[in-house]
Amino acid sequence: MLGYLLISLPELLPKTEIMNTKRALVLLLAFMPFILSGQKKPLTHADYDGWKNLSSSSITDDGRWINYEINPQEGDGNLYLYDVKGAGLESFERGFGSSFSGNTDFFAYLIKPTFAETRQAKKDKKKPDEMPKNNLGIKVPGSDQADIVERVKSFRVGADGGSWIAYLMEKPLPEKKEEGSNNEEATPGQGGRGGGMRPPAGGRAGGGAAGGNGQDVEGTDLVIRNPVENLSHTFKDVTDYVVSDDGSAFGFVQVTTDSTKINHYKVTLFNAGTEATNEIFNGDGALKNLTLYEDGSKLAFLYTSDTSKVKVYDLLYSDGAMANKIIGTETAGMPEGWSVSENGSLQFSESGNRIFFGTNEKPAEEPEDTLLADEKYSLDIWSWHDPILQPQQKIDLSRDRRKSYLAVYHIAEKKMIQLADEELPDVTVFMNRNSDLAHGSSSLKYRMMTSWDANRYTDHYLVNVKNGGRKLLLEAAPSTVSFSPSGKWMLYWCIETKSWLVQPTAGGEAINLTKGLDVPFYDLLHDTPSEPRPEGVSEWIEGERYLLIYDSYDIWKMDVTGAEKPVNLTNGFGRKNDMQFRYNSLEGGGGGVRGRGFGGGGARDRDKFYLEETETIYLNAFHNQTKQSGLYTVRVNRPADPVKIDLGDYSYRSVVKAKDVNKLIFQRGDYVNYPELYVSDMNLANAVKISNTNPQQADYNWGTVELVEWMSFDGQKLQGLLYKPEDFDPSKKYPMIAYFYERSSQGLHSYAAPSPSASTVNRTYAVSNGYLVFVPDIPYVEGYPGQSCYNAVVSGTYSMLDQFDFIDPDRLGLDGQSWGGYQIAYLITQTDLFTCAFAGAPVSNMTSAYGGIRWGSGMSRMFQYEETQSRIGATLWERPLHYIENSPIFFVPKINTPVLIMHNDEDGAVPWYQGIEFFVALRRLGKPAWLLSYNNEDHNLTKRPNREDLSVRKMQFFDHYLMGAPMPYWMANGISQEEKGKIDGYELMKKQE
Repeated sequence: MLGYLLISLPELLPKTEIMNTKRALVLLLAFMPFILSGQKKPLTHADYDGWKNLSSSSITDDGRWINYEINPQEGDGNLYLYDVKGAGLESFERGFGSSFSGNTDFFAYLIKPTFAETRQAKKDKKKPDEMPKNNLGIKVPGSDQADIVERVKSFRVGADGGSWIAYLMEKPLPEKKEEGSNNEEATPGQGGRGGGMRPPAGGRAGGGAAGGNGQDVEGTDLVIRNPVENLSHTFKDVTDYVVSDDGSAFGFVQVTTDSTKINHYKVTLFNAGTEATNEIFNGDGALKNLTLYEDGSKLAFLYTSDTSKVKVYDLLYSDGAMANKIIGTETAGMPEGWSVSENGSLQFSESGNRIFFGTNEKPAEEPEDTLLADEKYSLDIWSWHDPILQPQQKIDLSRDRRKSYLAVYHIAEKKMIQLADEELPDVTVFMNRNSDLAHGSSSLKYRMMTSWDANRYTDHYLVNVKNGGRKLLLEAAPSTVSFSPSGKWMLYWCIETKSWLVQPTAGGEAINLTKGLDVPFYDLLHDTPSEPRPEGVSEWIEGERYLLIYDSYDIWKMDVTGAEKPVNLTNGFGRKNDMQFRYNSLEGGGGGVRGRGFGGGGARDRDKFYLEETETIYLNAFHNQTKQSGLYTVRVNRPADPVKIDLGDYSYRSVVKAKDVNKLIFQRGDYVNYPELYVSDMNLANAVKISNTNPQQADYNWGTVELVEWMSFDGQKLQGLLYKPEDFDPSKKYPMIAYFYERSSQGLHSYAAPSPSASTVNRTYAVSNGYLVFVPDIPYVEGYPGQSCYNAVVSGTYSMLDQFDFIDPDRLGLDGQSWGGYQIAYLITQTDLFTCAFAGAPVSNMTSAYGGIRWGSGMSRMFQYEETQSRIGATLWERPLHYIENSPIFFVPKINTPVLIMHNDEDGAVPWYQGIEFFVALRRLGKPAWLLSYNNEDHNLTKRPNREDLSVRKMQFFDHYLMGAPMPYWMANGISQEEKGKIDGYELMKKQE
């Protein structure tokens, strides 16, 4: 529809007007008839910014309070606080990053400056210190007590207790001088920047470096406050601060700099109970990584008195008294030539008896460079001995320079143990770093193979935390390896036998847990040349004798000793009813349900390692045929059909239980209804909707979606989605756009918000403007990815035409990005069924792409052709004809379909030259083709103005070929380099009589 409304745009507005202003004004005029008639109006590109998203929902441990954010795609959002008991809802303009105090007696949040204020400051090129800053809001729920603190960087509260908050102020703005005045006193301003995030286990809440000698390190005011009792303490010149998990103690760093540019640091502990301070360190030099134990009784940090540019740090520790050095370069156990790494994470064990830290080779100052730039050569030497290719080395270089190797200090024994090193770089300690065992892994020997082998081979070790001893458990494991919470058992997937094996880490034979069972435990939809991956492992049961393992449908309870036969905990109900069940921890996690009916990803309760033997657990449910989602329960010790709590034509997100009471919050929605936030009891009875995210949707012509089925050309029963406009009239003929990637029908009940496109068509925008959108599933046959797509998509399109008279066979479009873009480029060499096509970032020539580089990762592309998505299943020299037959570039003369290509010059996934090869071939042969190449953009567009531009151009392209709209200027004439940046070319050319 948009295409008909923009004729002679330059006559309406000057070209100097910004794009959004032009579009908004013209579309307002265009849609005035809809407003006056009371009809629902179609979506426009100007509507994207105001479409909102709900996020960051949480419920207090006592189930009394719920908070969440609703933010537009661009503009000012709101933070909401819902009173479950009183059913009251309070909003806070521009609030975000909220946290309740550990005792749930106040609520704190940051407040963004207005979008307009920040935008204007950017236009005015304000300096960072002059930019609008965040404010802090503090609210006592259920009362009128509220406070706004201007210009706050960040705040922190205890995760598990306490009624105190600490917040760090921004640097005050200088007072504006009146004419003739020399007053230079500073006065507070407004705003601030920060996080409000709670510290992870171990009390680690501190920031990065607090600077060093010769650097300007400037602190600001830290306020430690009890809003409930109206108590407050302010400390000057603070650069870093931490709070204990129980909220009983705060640690902070103060810095002052003398006339010789030497930084002087002081570390202080504040006791929230007594309101007393205790200085535990002072000294000159550099200090960083302040870390506090969860009950506030212990503190550690890195420090050096070194005045050189390259610094060697020591580890200092305090148990409440003055901090002392416990680790240095000379410490027994420190590898020769190594030191404490400033890049390592500093953490206490859960017991508080150990400190874990990072080490690496002692940093050394590089020799002075005496050569001029034009006296140096610049060269990359690629060697066949290189374990990884040079581009990948470049990408990994920054990370490798910051690499650190895990070590531990046993506080009581005053003993350091190096756990990881260059040969065993990755070590993870079990049970929140409380165990005497750790898992070590190394894939260094197999790095070269990653260029062509999709398996990520790894050696796995058992590491003794007390003495650093190592034992090889499994060599060259190609797939999933996991451990019981204590490290007593190792579980791994055997790709040869496609079975789960378990082995005691102390020694003993491996037991095949799934041997003899007549169900597969791998992904049944796997269709690449690689070995199928397992469906996964769920939870261990207390005592570590039993664990839960998934097949494609059900959950099995396995005895790792092998004494008892495996039991199907869900009683085969999933397989019998074509449903998939997965454990839901009720902490916001997804559980891996195929249909993604449950989203989120909240961390597990760090104190809960096991399921209880008699526990009733909640299961995510997804019906493979109907795409319904729901929630069921089952007892861990009682195999039976799961008990249904809910199952319906919608999707769920972020199901979370209040920690101490039986209350749930969750989001539930479908394609038509935004997934709003609900609160309910544990069986979802009496669910109350507490959010209203996009009320403006009621004014727009939305759409509907239905599940469709057909038989593919190779005899497979397939499913797909068909979207229609809300005002659909079956007596009319509609154009249809087919969009696809691989399998998408599981998204039947997913909400699709109108938003500017990163690459693919926004299906909601399209149907609102009179299009149908068809989304077919595609299964693949090894060696024939292009033909597999043809068999599914073309058969599906013909089936839609046969089933539905309202689809216009002369107005069919194609849309896809990346793998979808490749498939579209292939399809239009095989059929003239489609009127036009958009192909984003298409591989057009598999023979040249095969040996190329994925510049985003620096990896060779060989592995994806041989074993993963491209699905050829062999090398170029083993199956050269397969590469040629699946490459659109060799069949360009057969193309009769106008095609719009997008391929960006910084694409890190598909080399830019693939799109160029395709375009120049089409151009030479006189085929209608356009190439959109967004400058300095990656595989999918990231910059919002570029997304908005693509959305306009893509729909103008489809409007021209599928709606009969005039061709826009940019399609008719192109945009020359001379015109670039001066015109956008959106205006439509007048039709020739």
